[in-house]
Amino acid sequence: MKNRQYFDSPTSHCLPVSLPARNLAAFPFKIFQTPQAIAIFYEVDGAFRQIHTDGRKLPVDPFLSWMGYSTGKWEGDTLVVDSAGFNDKAWLDGRGHPRGEALRVQERFHRRDFGHMDVETTVEDSNILTKPVTIKFTEVLIPNSDVLENFCAEGERDRAYMPTAHL
Repeated sequence: MKNRQYFDSPTSHCLPVSLPARNLAAFPFKIFQTPQAIAIFYEVDGAFRQIHTDGRKLPVDPFLSWMGYSTGKWEGDTLVVDSAGFNDKAWLDGRGHPRGEALRVQERFHRRDFGHMDVETTVEDSNILTKPVTIKFTEVLIPNSDVLENFCAEGERDRAYMPTAHL
């Protein structure tokens, strides 16, 4: 992809890694659960995500954002999360595939055992994709670890030395 070829990613401009690309990056995260919501704190760019588990539905016309608006429910021991309301400023993946405002993501998180969480992610975007795409992967859990600080510094100077696309 042209975007990837020239390193011209949202992160090269200090913008956040977003869904679903965030889940595919090999960076640590930590999950906090309360009866009403789940929060996921990500080490990459210090972002967080809120998943409402109080029974509410996705809004019909959500505020568009990097992480979208997420609701979750338990199906047995699997957390099913539906998300919508994404802006079109991020990539679907690390290869530079675009995403649009029609993006919907469903994730299924299942903790297989003490050290592994199986994740199934289905991505739909009628403006970008011709059909839904589902991927499955396993997260290796690292108990008793910290999520470290990670910031993209204001005034970043590396971007000027990266190859750029001449459109």
